[in-house]
Amino acid sequence: MKAGEIYWVNLDPTIGNEIKKKRPVVVINPGHEKQLQLAIVVPVTSWTRYWENNPFFVTLKAGRSGLKKKSAVDCFQIRAVSHKRFTDRIGHVSNREMDQVKSSMALILDIDVQHCL
Repeated sequence: MKAGEIYWVNLDPTIGNEIKKKRPVVVINPGHEKQLQLAIVVPVTSWTRYWENNPFFVTLKAGRSGLKKKSAVDCFQIRAVSHKRFTDRIGHVSNREMDQVKSSMALILDIDVQHCL
């Protein structure tokens, strides 16, 4: 498992407005297989025109991503999940898409990336 890869993950059980069911996720940090078996991920959801101008969503095209239709990474729903929730690898995001995801997460978390260097 590597950062930028897309996997199917079972996100249930959930509570409230948390994104539900088995769905694709983008791996942000794969964690460590022998120590902390948690990965930081952001889920992928169906694309709608609303996501186009929303800074918390990154559009993914079908194709290299392994997705069958245009989708969106929901960066607001960052979560740590057990490696046991992962099933199949689907594909991966481009470097540009991964940079967009990271920028969106920095905005959501109110992180000034200039102070992180």
